[in-house]
Amino acid sequence: MKRKSSALSGRYLAASNRSLKQGIAQRKTVEEALEQSGERYKALLEESLALQEHLRHLTHQILSAQETERKRISRELRDEIAQTLLGINVRLLTLKAAAKGDTANLKEEIANTQRLVRESVQSINQFAHELDIHQQA
Repeated sequence: MKRKSSALSGRYLAASNRSLKQGIAQRKTVEEALEQSGERYKALLEESLALQEHLRHLTHQILSAQETERKRISRELRDEIAQTLLGINVRLLTLKAAAKGDTANLKEEIANTQRLVRESVQSINQFAHELDIHQQA
């Protein structure tokens, strides 16, 4: 009877040993897969962070270019309007002086000043159109 019990214990121990070995092998396989998965996610995270930094850099460049363009347009608009208004003022001074005398010359100066005002309005409209195009882009 002791032999049977000893044989049963031996088989039980052998089966337990095989089961433990299989469990250990499975655990090692899962650990390796987990480690590889962790490394893959770490690489993806690093790539994502690099792409975010690149995107921030590109966004900064775009905003900087837009600001430079806005400044250029603003400067051109200011210069154009200031020059035109100065021209209108000179014409009005001429008209004021002409009002004291020759009315034929006065009509011509008024027509020239009106033309200058129309050109100014066209110039302002052109700048506004350019600004709309730049803002839509």
